[in-house]
Amino acid sequence: MRLIYTSHRVEYIPLFAQQLKNCNALALEEPETVELKKLLSKSMDIEEYVKWVDTTFPTYTFHFAKFLLKISDKLKIYPIEPYLQIIEGIHNSVEEGKYEEYIKKPEVKKVLNVERKATAALLEYQEAFMRKDFDMMVENTLKFAKADAERFVLRDKMRSKKLLSVESNTLAVEAGQIHFLLEHELSNETKVESVNLIELASKKIGIKYIKNPGNELTEIYIKDIIGFNEKSDLDLELLAAQALVYITIVKKEEMLPDSNEFPHLIDEVKCAKFARSLSYNKCKKFVESVWFKR
Repeated sequence: MRLIYTSHRVEYIPLFAQQLKNCNALALEEPETVELKKLLSKSMDIEEYVKWVDTTFPTYTFHFAKFLLKISDKLKIYPIEPYLQIIEGIHNSVEEGKYEEYIKKPEVKKVLNVERKATAALLEYQEAFMRKDFDMMVENTLKFAKADAERFVLRDKMRSKKLLSVESNTLAVEAGQIHFLLEHELSNETKVESVNLIELASKKIGIKYIKNPGNELTEIYIKDIIGFNEKSDLDLELLAAQALVYITIVKKEEMLPDSNEFPHLIDEVKCAKFARSLSYNKCKKFVESVWFKR
């Protein structure tokens, strides 16, 4: 099994394609939806697919859908993401008037419980933002990171079980950067090789990859939940403050590669480097100067 760590950026699709050599199947980090079925069966065109699918990355979704259609005759494509499949099922059950019946299932209860915690933590963060209270924003960023870590743990444990049921010796698995637990779970049962496209891209253009502080914070909490118990001398409140700076300055609009082969990577590393150079008080002053001007 080949685990491919990637990101929802168009610039990584060529590297992703290279990693599919000698693989005969691909497991997408997506739930199975009516729209995806129609796309892969070529009964829905890409533009319509992007219009109907729930995505915060429409440009990436368009280009990745185009890529999937290109390889669909060569590889078996499996949408495998049980956690998100249940979220999809919850939405469908509401529309069909079967919500109360659907949420009685044990796995659905687990997902719903974790989602509720994450949603509540996010609302607390948004409330702190509206109050223009930086210290409270930091506190609630920590709360959300903990809740988000719990969500990642459940997602990866559920997904690993499903992936192990796929009958393929040469299965490629799409995974976000932060899903390192997935590799740990899979390697307990089968041989896994992994590649991180973001690190590959960094080496290709000769820059040092710097992890964004928000991701590192969540990873610390994941390790704490699963009992890796790595001793860290990192100041978590400082990481949270730096994460607030990072999300303030990182570019939100989707960029396409041109003469700059990895525009998002360069921007994200630059923003991470800047954020991680600041003390707590400097983070506070910076965020307040951007968001809380009178």
